[in-house]
Amino acid sequence: MGIQQNSNYVVVAGDGTAYVGPTTTPAPTNAATALNAGFLEMGFISEEGATFTQTQEVTDINAWQSFFPIRRITTARGVTVSFAIREWNKRAVEFATGGTIAINAAEWKLTPPAPSALAEKSLVLEWLDVAKKYRLYIPKGIVAEDVEVNLSRTAAADLPITFAASDPGAGGSIYTLFTTDPAFSS
Repeated sequence: MGIQQNSNYVVVAGDGTAYVGPTTTPAPTNAATALNAGFLEMGFISEEGATFTQTQEVTDINAWQSFFPIRRITTARGVTVSFAIREWNKRAVEFATGGTIAINAAEWKLTPPAPSALAEKSLVLEWLDVAKKYRLYIPKGIVAEDVEVNLSRTAAADLPITFAASDPGAGGSIYTLFTTDPAFSS
């Protein structure tokens, strides 16, 4: 018997939201319950949405007697979430740069982080497919790639984010995916 083909099992992330909080923020426990107040919404995300990437590095163990690997071992795994924040506000710019924004007379001033500082955060990415809700939770990670902003007369100045998950320690999972999608019951 082959795999059942069912168009209801196709996921279209029609709407989504990214939230960031301190790594001490209590974790979500399901897809539907309100997030803890420590998670702050990042605002508009560009129309490309978000990209979830799970990587794996495998090393082949070879032997003189075989043309083919006799064993393979996983040497590294990684998880990243990438998206472009479209809003420039205090929480979005601080998240993207790792810096601190403070009042400076009648204006605001961004102070970048110390060169060796890593601004570890927790991330929640939610998306909806009509009534099906998905919630991806990463307990610990950092903005791991360059935040290169294009300042142009004809386009939004997005803050591109690549959030790389880190080992949360204490035997915790590097990420958890919750969903209300009934397709997971089959």
